[in-house]
Amino acid sequence: MSSEKLVMDQGFAPSLAGLGLTRPYKRQGGRRTGLVLLAGGCLGGVLVCAVHMPLVYVTMSELQQEMTELRNLVVRFLTSRPAPTASPGTGDRRNDTAAGGAHRERRQADMTPSFGDVYVRWGREQCGDNAETIYAGVVGSEYYSHHGGGSDYQCLPLEDVEWNNPVAGFQHNSFMYGAEYQVGTGYFSTDNMESITNPYHYDVPCSACHVAGRSAHVMIPARLSCPQGWSKEYSGYLMSAHHTHQNNKNFICVDEAPNLVPGSSADVNGALLYLVEAQCGSLPCGPYISGYELTCVVCTK
Repeated sequence: MSSEKLVMDQGFAPSLAGLGLTRPYKRQGGRRTGLVLLAGGCLGGVLVCAVHMPLVYVTMSELQQEMTELRNLVVRFLTSRPAPTASPGTGDRRNDTAAGGAHRERRQADMTPSFGDVYVRWGREQCGDNAETIYAGVVGSEYYSHHGGGSDYQCLPLEDVEWNNPVAGFQHNSFMYGAEYQVGTGYFSTDNMESITNPYHYDVPCSACHVAGRSAHVMIPARLSCPQGWSKEYSGYLMSAHHTHQNNKNFICVDEAPNLVPGSSADVNGALLYLVEAQCGSLPCGPYISGYELTCVVCTK
C-alpha cells in the first residue's frame, strides 16, 4: 500500500456522501489507468450530473463498482416514489372510466365552427345537407305594375309570423305581394315538384340558410360551377321581372330543381319571376349568345 497515493478532492467526497458513495478514490503508483468519473445528484426526481474538479483517476474495476452502486441507488429512489392517484371524477383516457372503475361517457369537443355565412336559397323549402335551414318561407316583393315600392325580392317566413301594434286596413301605400313563376315546362327539373310538370303561376318558396365555417358567399351569373377553393351550395337559373313592367326587380338565382307552394297555381299575379336571356351585342358575343337563358351558381368560402 506504500506505493499507492490517495487522491481526494475536498468538494468531491461530500457530494458522493450525499448519494451513499463515500469510498475514497486512488491512483495506482503513477499509472493513469482510470477514467473520468461523473458524479450525479437527484433533485426533484430529475438526475442532474455535474463534473467535479479536479479530475479523479480510478481503476476500471473501481469505476464499474461505483457506477453499479450509483445505478442501483437511482433505481431505488425512483421506485420508492408514491404512484400518482386519480382524483375523484377524473376520467381514464384509455378506457373512458372514472377513478374506481365507474363508467363515464366520453365527452367529445364540439368541433362545429363558431362562425358561418348566410344566404337565401330561392325556389327551395330546405337548404340541403351541407347547410342549416334557419327558416322556410315564400318569395315576396312589390306588385309587378306598381311604379314605386321595393325593388328586391324577400324571403318571408311561413311560421311564427309576428306583428307589433298592427292597424287593420291600408294606410301606408307600400305593399308586399307573393311571387309567381312565369316559366313553363322544359327548363327546371321536376324532381321536387311532387308530380307537377309545369311550374307556371305557382308561388315560389325559399329558405334562409346558414353554412358553418364559411365567411363569404357569392352568386355568379352564367356559371354552374364554383371557382377553385369555393364550395357550391346550389345552381339554377337567373330570374327577374319582365322588362316592360313598371316595377324593376333585382336578379336572383332560382334553384334548378325547385319546389312549388302546394295549391298556389291560381293566377293572382303579384311579383313575377321570368327567366333572364342574354343579349349579344351589348354583352360580348363570344361567350354570350342572344336568346340563351342565363344560368347561375351560389358559392361559399
